[in-house]
Order: sequence, then C-alpha cells, then structure tokens
Amino acid sequence: MNFPIFFKDLNNGYEEMYKNYMDMLGFGFNNCQTFFQPFFTHMENTYKYFSILNELQEPVTDWTTYHEEVYTNQTLTLMYFPSPNKNPSKRPILVLPPQAAHHSNLADFSPAQSLVRVFQRYGYDAYACAWASATDEYKDLGMADYIRLTDEAVDYVREKSGFYKIHIMGQCQGGWQATIYTALNQDKIASLSIAAAPIDVNAESSEIVRMAQDLPIEFFEWLVSLGNGKMNGYYMLMGFKSMQMEEHYIRKYYRLWDMVINNDQDGLRRFINFENWYEYTQYLPGKFYLDIIRNIFKGNNLAKPNAIVLDGRGVDLRKITCPVIILAGAKDHITPPAQAFALKDHISTPEEDIVEILTNGGHIGTLMGTESLREDWTAVAEILELSI
Repeated sequence: MNFPIFFKDLNNGYEEMYKNYMDMLGFGFNNCQTFFQPFFTHMENTYKYFSILNELQEPVTDWTTYHEEVYTNQTLTLMYFPSPNKNPSKRPILVLPPQAAHHSNLADFSPAQSLVRVFQRYGYDAYACAWASATDEYKDLGMADYIRLTDEAVDYVREKSGFYKIHIMGQCQGGWQATIYTALNQDKIASLSIAAAPIDVNAESSEIVRMAQDLPIEFFEWLVSLGNGKMNGYYMLMGFKSMQMEEHYIRKYYRLWDMVINNDQDGLRRFINFENWYEYTQYLPGKFYLDIIRNIFKGNNLAKPNAIVLDGRGVDLRKITCPVIILAGAKDHITPPAQAFALKDHISTPEEDIVEILTNGGHIGTLMGTESLREDWTAVAEILELSI
C-alpha cells in the first residue's frame, strides 16, 4: 500500500466531508433563520405595541408654544403667547379652553395643531386660561367663581395691552363660559367666538344631553361624593368613551397595530401625542360640575333669560351686542351644530355681524384638528382682521 497516497486521499475525504457538513449546517441555519424570521419580527412588533400601551398608562401632556405664565389665582393660570409678528393695532385674544377634565393645552396641542399659533401668525398676541386640577382647597368653587376668574384674566389682558375691549374665544365648555362672561361684561369684549359649544341643548338631540337629563341629579352628586367633593375626570372620560365604544375600545387598537407593523413613525407620533392628551384627566370642583349639570344640561338655562343668576346678576344673552363667530362640527356627536348655532337666536347682535362656520370635523376635530385650524380658524382670524 502506498501510505502517502492513502493518507492524502483520506485527508481529502475528510475535507470534503467537513465542507459538506458546513454546507449542510449553513443551509440549515439559513433555513431556520428564514423559518423563524416572521416569528421574531412578530415578537419585535408585539413588544413595541405593548410598550407603547404601557407608557400610555401614565399619560403626560403639556403646552408646545413658547409662553409666559403671567397671572395665577386659585385654579387659574393665565398663559401669554406673544406673537413674533405682533401688530400693536390689533386687540389681543383670550382663549378659554374647555374644562371637561382634560388638559387646557387643547388650545396649543402640538406645533402643527395650535390655535394660539394661528392667531400669532396674524399678528395677534394670544392668551389662554390654563385650568388646574381641583384640590380639596378649591372643591367648592362654582360657576360664579369661574366667571370671576375669567374676569380677572380679561382685566389683566386689558391692562397689559392697553385695549379697553379684547377678543374672547371659547372652545366647547369654554364657549358657554365665554358667552356667559360676555353677557355679563359686554363693555369689555370686542368680539365673541365660540366653537362646538352647547348653548341651547334642546335645539338638537345628543346622547350626552339625554344622559344628563334622564339620570337623576342624585347620580351626579354621588359621583362627586366619590371624589370627596371633587369630580374625578376619569368618570367623565368613561362617559365620553361610552358614546363611541367601538372606536375607543376596538378600532384604535387595530390602528395602532397597523402603524407598528408598517413602521409608520409619523402616525405613531400623532397617536401617542393624542392619547397622552386624551387619557390625561383632571379633577373638577364638585360644585362647578354640578352647576353645569343643573344649569346647562338639565335646565337648559342658558337659553332662558335670567334663569342663571351668578353673584346676584342674571345671565341674559340678549345683552350681547358685539360681533359673534360660531363654529360647529358637521360630525360632532357631543355638541351637534344646532346647539351651538342657536346662539344667534338669543343675542342682540345684528344679523350681519354674526358669522356661522360649519367645519367638516367632529367635536375634537373642530377644536384643534389640522384641517379646521388651517381653514376654519384661519377664516376666523381673517374675519377679525377685516371687520373688527
């Protein structure tokens, strides 16, 4: 036997076997990787999905535009948003965001969705009332107190700006608050603008009004008692969600999953930003909340002259004579358009000085939707600029 040739052949055989083994191992690894890749991708997406939901368990939200906190008293902090393009001949604007248990930054939700920035672009200095969550110290503040606090904000703006009259704007609940304030202090207000505000709740039926009118007042008093005299905003949020249960408990989670698996970073950013605002709740003073239930939703007293009496003064909308702008959402299930547009039937403002704007959005979309801000609220700024 030729041993050198034998060992050479044997060595070559082992090399071939080794090569075949490594090829087989590589083939198996690559196939395993291909086989399990969807699983690992699915696990990664699932982890991201539930991580987002977990972070939203403790929602955080805040203002986005540069501002100064210029006045504080009780639950009110007045925010000043100076315009980079300030026109000293233009009256300043005071925005009253809603107090529906959410953060007041609805008026300055994001850089792309900011009501105060709309007016800043037109040279208006803007102010907004930021309403703090009620503590035990302020649980007995009522509707009269919030009108008083609004008056303090108005007087501060008037004094600092040098204008005797200013523009006032109210979003949703802030709309009827601005309306009441104007009726009591017409001499301080140059124009009144309201958006998605329940003025005459009997003008058009809505689920929230039906619930408020069908349930006994004792039910709402019980809710307040659970908060030791304060109304927990979480209960209010549950009420809003109950009117669109499929949207809030099913559809939005499907949308989130689609955004995760499609790596839609812009969509995820908007989703997280909105959920942080929507799920962030505050306490309302119990007396204020019950005043609203009794006067606005049960009694429809805003539509009845002097049915609401605050600090000895009757609220009569016929005392409103300034130009008025009314916005309402065509798809608004919380404040149907007729409830807001009814304001024109209860005031003394000449018909030619009343502007009605029907947006394409729903309730929140009317207040701070991208389309509404770009078109409808921009129209408000242009109306103020041209006619007032």
